[in-house]
Amino acid sequence: MSESGDQRRRRRGPVARITNAAAEAVDVNAMVESVDVDGVVQRIDVDAVIQRVDVNALLDEVDVNALLDRVDVNALLDRVDVDRLLDRADPDRLMERVDMNALMDRVDVRAVVARAGVAEIVQESTGQVAGSVVDAARRQIAAVDKIAGGVALRAVGKDPRTLPAGPASLMAGFTPDEKGRGMVSGHYAGPVSRFLAFLVDFAVVFGSYTLMASALTFFLSEVLGLTISMNTASIVGLVALVVWGFLYLFVGLLIAGGSVGKGLVGIKVVGADGSPIRGGQAFVRVLTYPLSFLIFGLGLIGIPFGARRLAWHDRFAKTCVVIDWGDRPAALPAPLTAWIAQHNAAEQG
Repeated sequence: MSESGDQRRRRRGPVARITNAAAEAVDVNAMVESVDVDGVVQRIDVDAVIQRVDVNALLDEVDVNALLDRVDVNALLDRVDVDRLLDRADPDRLMERVDMNALMDRVDVRAVVARAGVAEIVQESTGQVAGSVVDAARRQIAAVDKIAGGVALRAVGKDPRTLPAGPASLMAGFTPDEKGRGMVSGHYAGPVSRFLAFLVDFAVVFGSYTLMASALTFFLSEVLGLTISMNTASIVGLVALVVWGFLYLFVGLLIAGGSVGKGLVGIKVVGADGSPIRGGQAFVRVLTYPLSFLIFGLGLIGIPFGARRLAWHDRFAKTCVVIDWGDRPAALPAPLTAWIAQHNAAEQG
């Protein structure tokens, strides 16, 4: 038969009492103090302990998210001395370890340039700078033209304010822009701008003709060995000059309503009503162009003194010349615009 619980407790009672008495008699603190911790640690084989640690199993037990949640990043960054860290960094050693050739080999320069739009930026900037310089010169020409034309009209008893400034279909008015410059796009071109355009075209025609004639003469005499008499050369040269001048003016009018000189100055040939010039008008204008220079240039008198600034060849072809700067508005300098406005107001008052 098995012993009852009371019998087991009675049989173990004396042992328990002895054990408790012995535990109470032991001074645990004194026992711990008597232990040589250094000796115990020295007897521990750390390598053997580490080898028995299963790192993978240990890491599996670590909750990384919970660990990161307990990290105060702001407090950690506050404790970092950035200046001291940078002072300890050696930029020279860092740069020595960088393989610049390998780095540049991995950079697609064409793709970088294409994405940055460098070509478009350079083209746009160059065009803007060139356009600004040309427009600045054109404004000065337009200003002198406005003054000279006004003086010429008043000299023959005409009031510029009562005359049409340009074809009705092209008139942009004279209202100043945000910079105070009066708009003159579509206004009749005066004597100064037309004279400057003539000088440029004269230089272009004779300069290009001289180059072509010299090249042709060299080819005929030096390459082909031909000898041409002075009389024959003079006649052929004169005919070639006339033909070249005619083609230069005619083709320019057909394509752009002008020429190199007119384009630089900022003026354009249009129909009398402001419409684009037609082929027939261009032909008649160029054909009758020399007539305006006959009798000491009598056919040019209408440019400074006429209401619509027309020469004889303009009247024959039913054309006129207006101020035109292409896709940019033509404008006078702001000071001249203000002076004209004050002068007109004073005369009206």
